[in-house]
Amino acid sequence: MNRGRMNRLVLFVAAMGIVAAACGDDGGGTTKPGSTGQVSLSTSTAANTTTTAVPKVGGTITMGMYSETAGLDPVVTNGGGTTGQTELTAIFDTLMRYNTEKKVFEPQLAQGLAANADFTEWTLKLRPDVKFTDGTVLDAEAVVFGMKRHLTFGSRAAAQIAIIKDYAVVDPLTVKFTLSAPWANFAYTLSYTVGMIPSPTAVKAACGANQETKPKDCAFNLKPVGAGPFKVDSYKPKESISLVRNDTYWGGKPYLDGVVFKVLSGAPATYDALNTGTLQVGFIREAEVVKKAQDEKKVDSYINLQWMGGVALLNNGRINCKGGIPAAVCAGKPDGVITIDTITADRRIRQAIGYALDTNVINQRANNSAGFPGGDIFQKTSKWASTAPVNTFDLAKAKALIAEVKAEGKWDGTIRLNCHNAPSRQSWAQAFQTLLTAAGFTVKLKNDYDVNGLVADILNNKAYDVACWGLNVAEEAPEIALLSAMLSTSAANSMNYISTDMDAQIQLVRSGKTDAERKAALDKIQDIWRVDMPTPVYEALVEMIAWNKNVHGIRPTVATVVMFDKAWIG
Repeated sequence: MNRGRMNRLVLFVAAMGIVAAACGDDGGGTTKPGSTGQVSLSTSTAANTTTTAVPKVGGTITMGMYSETAGLDPVVTNGGGTTGQTELTAIFDTLMRYNTEKKVFEPQLAQGLAANADFTEWTLKLRPDVKFTDGTVLDAEAVVFGMKRHLTFGSRAAAQIAIIKDYAVVDPLTVKFTLSAPWANFAYTLSYTVGMIPSPTAVKAACGANQETKPKDCAFNLKPVGAGPFKVDSYKPKESISLVRNDTYWGGKPYLDGVVFKVLSGAPATYDALNTGTLQVGFIREAEVVKKAQDEKKVDSYINLQWMGGVALLNNGRINCKGGIPAAVCAGKPDGVITIDTITADRRIRQAIGYALDTNVINQRANNSAGFPGGDIFQKTSKWASTAPVNTFDLAKAKALIAEVKAEGKWDGTIRLNCHNAPSRQSWAQAFQTLLTAAGFTVKLKNDYDVNGLVADILNNKAYDVACWGLNVAEEAPEIALLSAMLSTSAANSMNYISTDMDAQIQLVRSGKTDAERKAALDKIQDIWRVDMPTPVYEALVEMIAWNKNVHGIRPTVATVVMFDKAWIG
């Protein structure tokens, strides 16, 4: 394909809105509060990211993160702005980027991306002369190598690219992906961790020629090599990640000398550190603090509303073992579905939990009434708006279902409730414990570990009944979170929920060519949800990236991730 045809196709795809969001509201764009006291999202795009001032060279930005990344390898990190993707984007860059203002995907590290008429073939064109920081070339072979690692090692993004049935290296700068079904939002995955390409030379040198060493145990996970605007200077787990400028960056030498990432304990501490100058950028994920930041107007910000950002994650008790993974429950077992011992495998108990949760009470106690409560998968301002909540508060029904199961004599009412120890989650845990106790449960609370400890219990150990969690369903591509968290074959199936009916509808959301087709499938997902109750929903969650007013050029992309390639201080 010649460059002229590629450019025309890229423009055509962008004009058609390859993410569908170009035709409607973005969850972080026009959502307005439903009552006084809530966060205002009416201006929730990146404020003051552009300026007429001449960018200045030099300086280091320190950013306060929500939680620590599991590692610096794209197949190890959990992904998303909450757990490592901003840090890794600075190191690797991404092939594509979501423009949150225009609501379309645009080439970033790639030169262009084009689809055929039915979105079953996508052709990726790379920029010439892009090199990794080890001096090796980022070419089509490197892209295929990097993407296939997600499938080989079962990353949390693997479900996104299981749809690719063929990777064809057309020439050194061109890859053609053939999909097993249409996917109009394919660009999303190239803007996510899948679009972060590692140096094959560096991976093989660190992990073995055939990658014998598992990624999480490999030295590459601590000192990776990418083609992003920055490279790793030091990585001290539990403390900080320090990056320095990549002087050979394809997009031109970055303005900043470096970026440092640190985890602070809670949103209030992060906001205070912004005000004192200890931080220049911060990730804030508590509605009350977001509202305070907006009211005080001391910082600029980007705000993103995540549908299903607050859920009471339930262990549905069915796991699809593959290759003995997850090892805690599948080691020594053949591939296939197994059941694990959890009371929430009983649909009546799951329904009882849904009835026991008063979303307004949770909002009052956990958010000081500043959040977006509700049992809807998509709230009314979404173009995918739910026809009705998937769960509603009804204490009498909750008590009746619990009494029914207790009467069978096999269960005494005990239920495990897991959460992490961030300050904001203390009030959450108290609210949930109170509501579940009122319904008749005897709650065994575990909240003495950090976010990564909770993630390990959920995804690896499967040791929970109910947990504080968020599915973070994006307005622009709702199928992404559903594919990861709910698809029966997904390694990141956090609910341990297996349903062929649900799988079919999730696949239809992905393959839908129009908003109408996607919405029809999403509506059916909610119908199934109300019956099965795999996990109750209690709020949409607001996320803010805030920065001091002397910081410029920060660019948001997918999953509340920001890019520093054009950032500067002055």
